[in-house]
Amino acid sequence: MEVPTFTQTQLDVAEIKRSNEKILARLQQRETPILEDKDPKDIDEVVRITGYKKKTIYLYCQNKTIPHYKKNGRLFFFKAEIIDWIQSGKQKTIKEIEAENDEFFASKNKRSK
Repeated sequence: MEVPTFTQTQLDVAEIKRSNEKILARLQQRETPILEDKDPKDIDEVVRITGYKKKTIYLYCQNKTIPHYKKNGRLFFFKAEIIDWIQSGKQKTIKEIEAENDEFFASKNKRSK
């Protein structure tokens, strides 16, 4: 195994520092939405986020379909929960379904051998 030169070691350290700075920047970007999410949203904000009409949001609340909070007769929502709720309805693409089928049949073939 070849020992790296001092110059190569310096280049490697510089690359690691750049990577760490990028990771730190991403983590700092993530902190902002977390702080923002502690601020409850009203139904008008949920209408803006989802594109549903108020009447539909009220119906979803009544049927306990959408995550919400009720305090003193007022409805409150948190953006992260609304986004998670929207994302829970993701429809798989044909490629994702095919990949799952391939994995399933590959595991079946391994067990039967």
